[in-house]
Amino acid sequence: MAEIEQPFDQMMSVFERHKGPRKMELVVGVPTSFATAWLIPRLDFFRKANTDIELRLDTSGSPVEKLGDSLDMIIFFAEEGAEKVSFQPLRPQGTFIVAQEGTVNPLNGLRQTLRRTPLLVHRQLPRILDSWMAAVGLPADFDLTIDRFDDGPLLVAAAQSGLGLALVLEDMINFYGNASGLVRPFGEYVRTPFSYAIAAKPVSGNSRAVQRFGAWIAEETRKDGGTTLPEKLLETP
Repeated sequence: MAEIEQPFDQMMSVFERHKGPRKMELVVGVPTSFATAWLIPRLDFFRKANTDIELRLDTSGSPVEKLGDSLDMIIFFAEEGAEKVSFQPLRPQGTFIVAQEGTVNPLNGLRQTLRRTPLLVHRQLPRILDSWMAAVGLPADFDLTIDRFDDGPLLVAAAQSGLGLALVLEDMINFYGNASGLVRPFGEYVRTPFSYAIAAKPVSGNSRAVQRFGAWIAEETRKDGGTTLPEKLLETP
């Protein structure tokens, strides 16, 4: 048996030397919206600059639960102070009003407009409404007509159809398709505790791959601009 094992070991050693360096595997969990609208258009630049990293994206959901199990890194929608994992914010989210162009006269002012126009909000983000109202100087008991929607694309579509003023996070506009026909009639911008963020816990031990991808995506988001919807008027409440 020893006579067989020695030539076999020598053959495998030669094979390992000639097959080239092994690529580092990196599996990143990412929301479909972020992957489609932001990551995929930029991904070729990362791959060309990091040919020794085999990057795979996982858009199947539940990224926090899979981190450290089947995912080395996650990009997820995080809320400050409410997550189970430590994370680095990538795209902090502001909130503001959008409306179909031509349906709102900003000279009437925000308060007067809200008294006769429904406010469209996201059902899953209730605290955003309270913080926005406080920031623009509206009392908590201000009389609002509110229509609630269960997802971002539907909220944006409702605003485009002229159903009311929509209170959106900025990446609802950036990521959810065509925002044509929408304007920011009052120009306000209120910071929120929400952001797209990254967290890492390498499964395969490829911490170098994690560090390089993390540094790349942080730099790309730093260079990236914000929303580009036109502002009709900045009103002081």
